[in-house]
Amino acid sequence: MNKTISINLGGSVFNIEEDAFLKLRKYLDSIKANFVGDPAAEEIMQDIEVRIAELFNERMNERKNVVMASDVDEVIGIMGQPEDYKVESEDAQQNKQTNSGTRHAQRKLYRDEDDKIVGGVCAGLSHYFAVDPIVIRLIVVAIFLISGGTAILGYILFWALVPKAESTAEKLKMRGESVDINNITRMVNDEAKAAADRVNKYGQKAAHSIKNAAHGTKSELGRILGILFGFIVMLAGFGLLLGLLSAIIMSDFDFFGYGQNGFDTLNQLVFANDGTMWMLALGAALAIGAPAVALIYVGVRLITSTPKRIKGFGISLFALFVIGVALCMYGGISTAKQFSRGADIKTTAVLEATPADTLYVNVLTDSLFARSSRHDDEFGDLVKIVNGKIYYGEPLSVQFEPTRAKDYKVEIIKASQGRNNEEARTFCKNMMYDYAASKDSVNLSSYFTTPETDRYRGQNIDVTIYVPIGNYVHMGQGLRHISWYDRDGEVLRMEDDGLEKEEMPDWEQMEEEIRDDTTQASEEVTIKIDDGKLSIKKEVKERN
Repeated sequence: MNKTISINLGGSVFNIEEDAFLKLRKYLDSIKANFVGDPAAEEIMQDIEVRIAELFNERMNERKNVVMASDVDEVIGIMGQPEDYKVESEDAQQNKQTNSGTRHAQRKLYRDEDDKIVGGVCAGLSHYFAVDPIVIRLIVVAIFLISGGTAILGYILFWALVPKAESTAEKLKMRGESVDINNITRMVNDEAKAAADRVNKYGQKAAHSIKNAAHGTKSELGRILGILFGFIVMLAGFGLLLGLLSAIIMSDFDFFGYGQNGFDTLNQLVFANDGTMWMLALGAALAIGAPAVALIYVGVRLITSTPKRIKGFGISLFALFVIGVALCMYGGISTAKQFSRGADIKTTAVLEATPADTLYVNVLTDSLFARSSRHDDEFGDLVKIVNGKIYYGEPLSVQFEPTRAKDYKVEIIKASQGRNNEEARTFCKNMMYDYAASKDSVNLSSYFTTPETDRYRGQNIDVTIYVPIGNYVHMGQGLRHISWYDRDGEVLRMEDDGLEKEEMPDWEQMEEEIRDDTTQASEEVTIKIDDGKLSIKKEVKERN
């Protein structure tokens, strides 16, 4: 029967056989002897004990609750022999690592709060996937923008569930390095050196502040100006962000006219769901959002007068800005190329001359875009996709021009753009517009159509009606929807400079003028107006 001893190792209590305990104590004493005079010796030993405790716990189960000599031997084999890890110079340690290589173990996922911006989530993921933290941060920002901000819930969940790397062993596991005496010693010394550097920088800053204290009034004035400028810069950043958020919110409104999200309709109509629109949206968000955040960051630093900087933050923002500009340029140039060439097709109808001097212009029944004034509507409100066709109520316009010919003439011009002349002309040919012209009337449609497969490339219809000078145009019902004239049912006369409304004579004024002219005459004048006709009757009377 072997004697057992209860020990506390690294915060955990173990039952260990006496001979195993003696072997473990000898092992720890030998390690400790290697770190005599090292200011980080106590911290190194604590981390080593915690790691040994973890290895012991891995070997315990329901049937085994006592640490035996064989367990100690296994742990020593993992941790390494004490004489292999004597304190060496920094150059010697680097040479040793270069020659022997760093032993790697399976990485474990932790949050790295030593290199954190918000919670250390991205820094932890960068260690797990062995990539630069900037790459992870760029990916996270892109996911956040694409998801409309909903991805922040996943970020918060990750933050809450994934533990942070606190102990040296956990930090080594996070980096995929073996938790042995050499790596523990190196990491503790590195952290101690980093802490000393921070203390040294703080001391230098404190000395500098004391030195500048003699400039009291001047420093205070600079401080006030810094705060004022900081507020201005920060407000500029918030203004940019507010504009960006407003644009995102407004995009949720149905501004493209047929009950779907406006961006979805725009994506289908102009970009045919090829991803270009989302590229432009993401690029604009990055190009605007990154400078906005940078301004806010600079403003806060100016207001608080803090010298502390977030590691890699500025580089990350600049990288996001460059990516945003590149996306906007690529998407903008590729889209502009789709509108680089133009073409048009003209059709003309001449109305047979008739004795009638009035042309009746009417609009066919409009069941799609019927509303009081379509010229007050946005372009998107006058576009609908129905049964495989795209209906455009805009851009469509009707103009009236004078002519010295004796015949009325109707001219229809279909125009479009495209990547080349051939594509633009094809789009023109695919445009369908209905109208009917007879001897003394013209009936026009209030919209034109294209196949749903044709992207929007600036298609438009221009209708020009040529009216002989001196003749009349009767403005029919609904013509105000597609013409410059905003009243129905009126008759206008064509003059040299265009249609004009005829002024009716002022019969009362004419009667008054005639009475004035005959006041001194020795005759009586009777003026009568009947059904718009003026009659004047004179009766001469003898003077008394």
